[in-house]
Amino acid sequence: MTRGRHPLNAIDEAVEIACRRGSVEPVSGRRGIAFDFIIIEPDRVVFVKVKRSQSSFTYALEILNQYQREIASLHQVALTSITAREFWVRSPNGTWQFFLIRHDSVLEIWADGMYIPRESIPVRTVDLSGTPADGTDAPVSPSEDGD
Repeated sequence: MTRGRHPLNAIDEAVEIACRRGSVEPVSGRRGIAFDFIIIEPDRVVFVKVKRSQSSFTYALEILNQYQREIASLHQVALTSITAREFWVRSPNGTWQFFLIRHDSVLEIWADGMYIPRESIPVRTVDLSGTPADGTDAPVSPSEDGD
């Protein structure tokens, strides 16, 4: 019984995507190595691990559950101001998801390495004295804070 394409096909596709970002250096002797290839961009060096997945991920933190061991090994790569660690996942239908692995978080990114902007909702805060946190002297009326 076969389990799908050999994972090298995913790596070959990933290298094609990576070539759009900069020079790609393959890693020889993949066994025991935390990453599959290195992208050398003008301003940083990116260490990339590629995996295949049965489905796409809705939340970036889902990959921590699915690929805990692979991401832990990717943490062996030192994170500095000029290095980055990325985890690329290919679903069976051929779509790719890209994740930036930081010390304390996982962020989904575009194929070009840029962050995917999330919608931000402005929140008005009030300190305990009843004045707006922005430092103005105008007290907050009950109609403004939703009561």
